[in-house]
Amino acid sequence: MKKIFTTAMLALLGAGAYAQTIPQTTQGSIVVSGSVNLSNETSENTSYDPASKNTYRSINLYPSIGYFIQDGLEIGTGLSLRHQTSISKTEELKQTSRTKTISLSPYVRKYIPLHEQLHLHGTAYASFGIGNTTGKNNQGSSSVVVSTHHNVAIGAYPGLTYFATPRLGFTATFGSLSYENSREKAKEGQASDWSRRSNYFRADLSPNSISLGLSYFISR
Repeated sequence: MKKIFTTAMLALLGAGAYAQTIPQTTQGSIVVSGSVNLSNETSENTSYDPASKNTYRSINLYPSIGYFIQDGLEIGTGLSLRHQTSISKTEELKQTSRTKTISLSPYVRKYIPLHEQLHLHGTAYASFGIGNTTGKNNQGSSSVVVSTHHNVAIGAYPGLTYFATPRLGFTATFGSLSYENSREKAKEGQASDWSRRSNYFRADLSPNSISLGLSYFISR
């Protein structure tokens, strides 16, 4: 009898502890999130003489805050801070350009439970950004702003959130489908006056599209 009682108590305690991990995606809850995306690419161009080695690095920080307008449906806004560095190097010349962009991104996210602790979600967003590009080389050139830019984008991407506790979630997003319209123009005072408009449609499934983040859920 004692063994049966002990087993029953352990089962109840285990069920209670598991029940406490149910995620807080109910109406009225608030979620504060942050994610980071890093990428590094290196290539070599031997088509010309002298040959060049090109390196591209980027880091994207994305803090956000959201509100559940109904169970499993979150709306919110995020702030994207992106820093990109491009380096082209030959035997004699090294050219470096750095692009900084800040964007405001309102979004809507729908959660679909796969398990009590694991949710699939899809996110649709719009983005409005501004920034500039600086350039320099190793032949006496100092770092100066060479161009400014602004862009507008819309897109969607899937992701997964694992709820380690009722309030703390680990999030991974991967891939994206997006359209972007951007304009870049030379900074006033440059030797030449130019501008460039671009339209991009992207379906990105590369490893560089993966972002990892943390979310903290505050229930009502």
